[in-house]
Amino acid sequence: MIGIRFTGKVSAAVFTKSLNSFFDLISDVERAVSKQSRGSLGWDLITLSKNSPAIVEYAPVLRSKTKDYAERVQFSILDGLDKLSERPEQPENYSYSALENARSIAEQAKKLKGLAIYSEARQSFVDQRLFNNVGYLIATGTVSLGSIRGSLDAITVHDGHEFRIWPSMMKQAVTCRFNKSMLSEVARHLKHEVEVFGEVHRNAQGDPFLVNVHEFTALKPIKFPGIHEMSGLLGDLYSGLSLREHMDELRNG
Repeated sequence: MIGIRFTGKVSAAVFTKSLNSFFDLISDVERAVSKQSRGSLGWDLITLSKNSPAIVEYAPVLRSKTKDYAERVQFSILDGLDKLSERPEQPENYSYSALENARSIAEQAKKLKGLAIYSEARQSFVDQRLFNNVGYLIATGTVSLGSIRGSLDAITVHDGHEFRIWPSMMKQAVTCRFNKSMLSEVARHLKHEVEVFGEVHRNAQGDPFLVNVHEFTALKPIKFPGIHEMSGLLGDLYSGLSLREHMDELRNG
């Protein structure tokens, strides 16, 4: 179970914005943990109370016979929020979109007496320090033209057009924002290796976290030569014999 608690008087606008960002944060972190574009969990509403403090709670439900990441997802969300309250450093399993959602929740928390996100094991208070640290983390770093390669995952179109790629040497996904005209091409290459070129935003550690995509290229899978190609390439290695002839000679003694 994971929930959000509002202390004090809460307006409909603050409640709605906080709840939407909270659920999007859950989805973002879940996709990062499971490395599945749609995630592996569903989230059932189990508690909705308007009394002060107002609370909303969700329970994870496995969508299929896959590994249950529920505890890790809940831990990653709360651990990430605690770390963001301490210092401006990107937590594990927090994409750029997850950072934006955490900042959005913190922005609404300023209009309340208190706001907390909690599980059965722990809770994290969302406060001004978190808002400042996430803002600093997003604002600092560098922006330059460049390219990123990785596996295309998690296309979203409900709030702008975005997808994520997973560079092979990174633990964090990179959020890529693209023009609507590229949607069909992007969708055709879901789960494929791609290269994106555009404005690359890097954090203070130099790691990319956001690309405003100018160009999108699908990378062809590496094709290893078959025996006919190898025969031509390696002929001189066997005293003028082709690879096939050399193998025949070995079999026949």
